[in-house]
Amino acid sequence: MTATAVLRRPVLCLAALIAGTGTAHAQIAPTAPAVADTIVVTAGKGDTGALDYPGHVANYDAAMLNARQFRDLSSLTYAEPNVSLDPIGTFAGVANFSIRGLGVNSSIPSIDPAVGLFIDGVYVGINAGTVFDALDVSSVKILRGPQGVLFGRNTTGGAVLVETGDPSFRGEGHAGITLETPVDGGRGAPMATARAVVSGPLSNRLAIRLGALHTIDGGYFRNGFNDSDFGAARTSVLRGGLTFVASERLTITAKGEWHDSSGDGAPTQNHGQHSRYGYTLAVDEEGFYDSRSDFAVLRGEYRLGNGRLTNIFGWRQYDLRTRNDIDSSPAFIFHSNTGTSQEQFSNELFWSGALGRAKVTAGGYVFTQDVAYDEDRSLPPFSALNFYGGGRQDHDVYGLYAQADYPVATRLTLGLGLRWSREEKRADISFVRPRNAPCFVTQGTCPFTGTNPVTGEDNGFSDARAWNSLSPRIALSYAIVPVANAYASWTRGHRSGGYNLRVTQPAAFQDVADLLGSAAFDEERVDSFEAGFKYRSPGGRAALTVAAFWTEVDDLQREVSVASVASGLAQSVYNTADARIRGGEIAGHFAVSPIVTIHANAGYIDAQYRRVFQDISGDGVIDGADRALALPRVPEWTYGAGAVANVPVPGVRQGAMLTARADFQHRDRYAYTDNNFGYVDAFDNLDASIGLDLGEPGIRLTLFGRNLLDNVQFGGDTQIPFAAGPFSDGENTPFDPAPATGTFSPLIKGRRVGVELAFDW
Repeated sequence: MTATAVLRRPVLCLAALIAGTGTAHAQIAPTAPAVADTIVVTAGKGDTGALDYPGHVANYDAAMLNARQFRDLSSLTYAEPNVSLDPIGTFAGVANFSIRGLGVNSSIPSIDPAVGLFIDGVYVGINAGTVFDALDVSSVKILRGPQGVLFGRNTTGGAVLVETGDPSFRGEGHAGITLETPVDGGRGAPMATARAVVSGPLSNRLAIRLGALHTIDGGYFRNGFNDSDFGAARTSVLRGGLTFVASERLTITAKGEWHDSSGDGAPTQNHGQHSRYGYTLAVDEEGFYDSRSDFAVLRGEYRLGNGRLTNIFGWRQYDLRTRNDIDSSPAFIFHSNTGTSQEQFSNELFWSGALGRAKVTAGGYVFTQDVAYDEDRSLPPFSALNFYGGGRQDHDVYGLYAQADYPVATRLTLGLGLRWSREEKRADISFVRPRNAPCFVTQGTCPFTGTNPVTGEDNGFSDARAWNSLSPRIALSYAIVPVANAYASWTRGHRSGGYNLRVTQPAAFQDVADLLGSAAFDEERVDSFEAGFKYRSPGGRAALTVAAFWTEVDDLQREVSVASVASGLAQSVYNTADARIRGGEIAGHFAVSPIVTIHANAGYIDAQYRRVFQDISGDGVIDGADRALALPRVPEWTYGAGAVANVPVPGVRQGAMLTARADFQHRDRYAYTDNNFGYVDAFDNLDASIGLDLGEPGIRLTLFGRNLLDNVQFGGDTQIPFAAGPFSDGENTPFDPAPATGTFSPLIKGRRVGVELAFDW
């Protein structure tokens, strides 16, 4: 598992001369479908089997990702129980991940995640720009539950670890072309993707890896306003890497990625004007997005004593510009532009190895990022002036951590871990309010002090806060028999406090800030108790994982969304409540014959508020009505099953194989907004494919289908105070399919089929 480690400025990164294993401290080897086989947990576990790892973790290696026609992380959103890897849809590429009921539903870049994303060992500091077409991904690991000791803050729900391909010292590569298209009437245009990766030695000490990807999406949806294809996008990715074996003890790997994507704005549906059970939409402003990121990792590994000294340095620069039709209707009521700029640096140094009978990992961590956000709003029916504002935030984190696993008896291992962390944030906020002239935070032209002459309110404010925290972990792992293991653990994690860069109601915000004595919302604390059982038969023919968890959340952070005619939509971030979340998961696979493997899973979550200290229902009082609301992003049940058949094809070519696969996953309805007016319907997802692999030299032809049941799904569902239509009933109530007026609800693609031709060598 990873501990993110990061530096304030590049000049401080000389320590990166010794770089190390990226994702950190937990790597899981190839395995049968949907079940981790081997976990290499260099942070305190050494190289161990999955049976010995005290937690529920899933691994998807390159072969499994290829079998699922993996495109981006959202391709796995219906793959695991109690796991959602959805995009939010408001802005292209913004993650909306949730695990075991802990997640976010915000596009505000200063809102930290509850599920941490690590790419080649580097923690990605904001949710934006993380759900785009991926190139040369070698594995994705999903760790459930707080990962605060080794991964640091903002992993209270869990962590998603993405590894890309390393340069190899033997010639290899792969290339492919994919075409997928809607097949239902009234939908848009196809999407085509081409990719290629090559790798090999430049000398006996130096290896290189190069890759490229280009996607052209014609737009899956049809805009009823002008009867045109909607949702078009173009994405280009370039990757490169070098590995240098400096000596028998020292290896250094450098990787870099350039990512550029642009296209139409969010394809949004207004549930006051269109049924939430179909794909029709009509907007007069199709908008745009323009996303650009640069990413670099330098890692190295030095054998020292009975272990390894590892260092990892990461840098990322990200820029996003958007325009969206927020009223989601054919009328010009509420349109908005945004701009996001982020730059982060990271560095981590840790040692992992054996000290006597104990397996130990200890290290240090530092992280820094600068984030700036612009927003302007046009509401011509309500204001002759445009709204301008946003904010900028400097963010630093420092940490020290250690974890040890000690065999206290022949079959019993005790794991102890502790992380100290200090976080500092400094913010300049310019309220998003009507102004006489345009201003942009990212260009340094928006005021943070003084008085707004249009409204008579303060222009904004500047503030700084710091938080210190300790994240402990205690775990016991017991080998019942060589093929079965039981474990139990207690872990504490923290989600960062901070500032809302999108303040649209200054008076209400200042009233709450005065009451609390701070303009910042506080950090969120999570205590999780977990127990589980694992079984894996010799040879991996059958495997079973069962886990139960109980999570206590103090000072739950929520983005409270309220429809407002004055500003269109007010989104306020507060510590709203204490909550209890409990549940369990079961997952396994069984090879019913030499050619057929079946797999199944189920997850259950029961969540409720214990104490509420903000008016989340919006009725003006804090009472039982607030406590009775459903927690957002918590489906009660998720479950699924699937099968894979690999049938040799005689008489074609040595090693030729026909593969058929089907995966079904159900997710219950869940609340999206805290007042439960916005929600996401229950969803049944069915993906299937059939492919022919001709063996050496590795030519594959695959026909596949996504969301074959064509169920409608949304990235979010937020009430707005206008654009009522035939599906409006004039009243907002929890889980009411007919909103009082309208909604802003970004659609996710429905049924489509595709074909892929791939070549590996």
